[in-house]
Amino acid sequence: MLRRALAAILGLVAVPVVAPAQEPWGDWRTIETAHFRIHYPAPFEDWARHAAGRIEDVHASVAALVGWAPPRPIEVVVADPVGDANGAAIPVLDRPEVLLWTSPPESESSIGDFGDWMEMVTTHEVAHVAHLTRPAEGWTAALYRLSPAPFGPLALGSPRWVMEGYATLVEGALTGSGRPHSAFRGMVLRALGAAGKLPEYSELDSASSWLGGSPPYLVGSAFLEWLAAREGAEALPRLWRQMASSGGAFGRAFRTVFRDEPEALYGRFRAETEAAALAEEKRLDAEGLVRGELRARLRGGTLALSVSPDGRHLLGRRDPSPLETYVAIWEAAPAKAGEADSAEGDEGRETPPSRPLWRLPRANGFTASDPRWMPDGRAVLFARRGPDAAGRLRWDLYRWDYAAGRTARVTRLADAADADPAPDGTWAVAVRGRFGRSALVRVDLSTGECRAIDAATPVPEEWPVWSHPRVSPDGRRIAALLHAGGRWRLVVGPVGGGAAVDLPTGGAPAGAPAWSPDGARIFVAAAAGGIWNVESVDSSGTADPRVLTRVFGGALSPAPAPDGASLYFLDFGARGVSIRRLPLGGRPLGGQVSENVTLESKAPSVPTESGSREELGGQISEEMTHGRGFSSSPANSNSHIQRPDPDVCYDAWRTQAIRPLVNFSFGPSGNTVQLGADSADVIERLHLMALGSMGDAIGPRGGAVAAAFRGWPVALSAQLFSALEKPGNQGLAPRPAFDEERAGGFLEAAWARPFSWGAFEARAGGGGTRVDALSPKSVFARALGASSVRVAFRRTRGRSGFGVDGDVAGSAGETAGAAWTQWSAGGRLSAILPWVVLSASARGGGTGGAPSLFDLYAVGGAPNAILPPGLDGNRIASPALPADVQAGRRFERFRAEADGSVVPIVLYAEWLRAWSAARPDPVRVVGAEVRLERLIPAEFGRTITFRVGAGWIVSALPEIHTGRGYAQLVYRP
Repeated sequence: MLRRALAAILGLVAVPVVAPAQEPWGDWRTIETAHFRIHYPAPFEDWARHAAGRIEDVHASVAALVGWAPPRPIEVVVADPVGDANGAAIPVLDRPEVLLWTSPPESESSIGDFGDWMEMVTTHEVAHVAHLTRPAEGWTAALYRLSPAPFGPLALGSPRWVMEGYATLVEGALTGSGRPHSAFRGMVLRALGAAGKLPEYSELDSASSWLGGSPPYLVGSAFLEWLAAREGAEALPRLWRQMASSGGAFGRAFRTVFRDEPEALYGRFRAETEAAALAEEKRLDAEGLVRGELRARLRGGTLALSVSPDGRHLLGRRDPSPLETYVAIWEAAPAKAGEADSAEGDEGRETPPSRPLWRLPRANGFTASDPRWMPDGRAVLFARRGPDAAGRLRWDLYRWDYAAGRTARVTRLADAADADPAPDGTWAVAVRGRFGRSALVRVDLSTGECRAIDAATPVPEEWPVWSHPRVSPDGRRIAALLHAGGRWRLVVGPVGGGAAVDLPTGGAPAGAPAWSPDGARIFVAAAAGGIWNVESVDSSGTADPRVLTRVFGGALSPAPAPDGASLYFLDFGARGVSIRRLPLGGRPLGGQVSENVTLESKAPSVPTESGSREELGGQISEEMTHGRGFSSSPANSNSHIQRPDPDVCYDAWRTQAIRPLVNFSFGPSGNTVQLGADSADVIERLHLMALGSMGDAIGPRGGAVAAAFRGWPVALSAQLFSALEKPGNQGLAPRPAFDEERAGGFLEAAWARPFSWGAFEARAGGGGTRVDALSPKSVFARALGASSVRVAFRRTRGRSGFGVDGDVAGSAGETAGAAWTQWSAGGRLSAILPWVVLSASARGGGTGGAPSLFDLYAVGGAPNAILPPGLDGNRIASPALPADVQAGRRFERFRAEADGSVVPIVLYAEWLRAWSAARPDPVRVVGAEVRLERLIPAEFGRTITFRVGAGWIVSALPEIHTGRGYAQLVYRP
């Protein structure tokens, strides 16, 4: 219900639905194909043209499988806003959109199994669009056509596990890779199933588990495969058609198609999956699990394990929950005597060394990644993201002197991560990702200079992906994972560049490799038989690899001890990823990998992979049912592009989407509703708005047209308006002297710069109005210029910290021929705690010259979309109060807040007053409000105020002792 309500709200406010992209003022280009318009910044041209050459094949195959494709062109935005692997689909009916992030994933991630990253992410997101834009059928079709919310019945009615599970299922069926084929999904289903920890049906949409948002993708896709195998080829397409004809009612459509409740059939799927997992566990137990001794039973995620050079400490990244992450250093001590080391069901508590000796938590919201010991063991090299001048998050390297508690930045805007220092500690090898290209670089750790390593891949590959490079103990070679030729490989090459040698592994390698202390072996996890186990690989490539572990969940991140006698690794379980230690003195498991047939274990899931294509009911061309991926060859990869010219400039007018707009404001200062239309292009460069306001006798009533242009680093906005306001009709505190009718406009320029520690913002503008003062019956002109500067500083470690905000504003103007000036300044101090943000703020200002009544500071009232904020800098808004409660040449405002971090409820108290001569007693308001704009995902971000609240008012002048409620939805371009 909440998702339906939010979708409807977003449609009502006509938010230009677009996810975070590159800066809209960059050099953007467009490639047009038969069904797509692909927009990209100029540096991403190669990746965009790679997508354009194959996206029509994706479209045809997805449409055939899903049974629907939108008739409108799909807008595709190519970007890399956060340096991470992801994508997004916005299935609005009037302008379906897809966002493709170019950074590829790492091998051990849930999306690390791919043949071509562009192909997989495109298939997944286009599947969302084809699935969720299916129009309503029957008598409900007219209702959806008349609705201001631009979403179809499947987008409004589908649970999240259906949305993501089905796109994941299509991703696997059409690419021959992806999550349905991955060892990762099998590991999750196997471990959770055997422990009885598969999510309940009510938990399928949740992101609160330690696995974050994975269940809708992994479990959801497996459940849909199970349903398709149970009911036959046409079951899922029938379900989508039934939802379209029943107004998006998922439960009713599901019962019609499957003849049972979704909760009941999911319970049966869950029981069968758990039984299959238990049978697999029993089989592996009979063969003999080889997983060494438990060193730390940890809850939640653990990554990037390594052993200190002296062998005394362990290093890794911990993700105990979706809300907590940090780099940890533990003592390398064994588990306490008597601790259980048997079934997953006994993992009720952590064992030593679960309490780290040192922690490096998030800093200012940014997480440390890929930690590695420096050779002296006294510092750790790690990567962390931070914003550049345009707000894009970029990877850089840092050094953590853990004993002293200091961090130092090594590189600046280098796009370098996943680094490993050389034995002498003067340089490191890292992975640089830019514009969809992945490359190895050598980083000077004293200067931060990065130099490309020209490493030749063992097979031809236009889009190689490098991951987890590791320098050999003698500093002469680099071992790394390389994605080339449609799969991951373990390769070794010289540090100076040259040919990389492909080393054989028993299955697809995953996660970071590790050199043995003598450099003769490389330890790596590989998915032989569908389960990640640690293998020992000859670094010269002359001998076959040998399996060292036999685990039930998955073994990753091997970390040999410096003496070469033992190997630490991570072991995936139902409640978390634990640390184990394996002695290396014994005979390796099962001899050669090729002989180790007992490890052939698939995920205990469902009818999958090759059979799932027909079971899903789509007709797929013969060439797409074999091998991995689509059939486009370089010779015809651009055959669908209608405009192959790479220099076609982006046209903001072509992608405008015009949508209905509703704003409102209800409270003591008037009840009004604004109706109109809104239009914006897909990258938010040009935004237009027109609306009219209707309401009670207080107002404001009238109309406005507004525009914003973000084609330059300095954003421009303009607004023309006409408004009638009568605070004299207020019930609580009538102010007839302020009744006015005015018309005018305001033009403003704004520039903002984000930093890792906060942000800086500057604004300047000017405008004027013709004022018809209704009480004294006079007409005059008012003109002004205004500017402001705001600085926000945040300092957090983990989930706690503090913030300091400050701003200064000034304006000068002339009203009816008399000049005046005004200034204001304010500050805010915040204590950031895990569950609440406590803040206190103060603001004040003064007026000089000869201001009119309409230039004085006026306390009270709510903001409104009709009136430009730049013209009304003298209005001190407080929506629980009537407008103009107090007015004068000076004002003061003090406010205290408690803002819930999880629940969007704010408790507040404020004291306000304005005066010219004697200072009056303040007007006091104590209240609570729900800030609903926080429920709108960040990718819909615009200037939206959406709040519902109530306050108790105490005032001596005027005399008020009462409570009032308010609600406001204010949306600006």
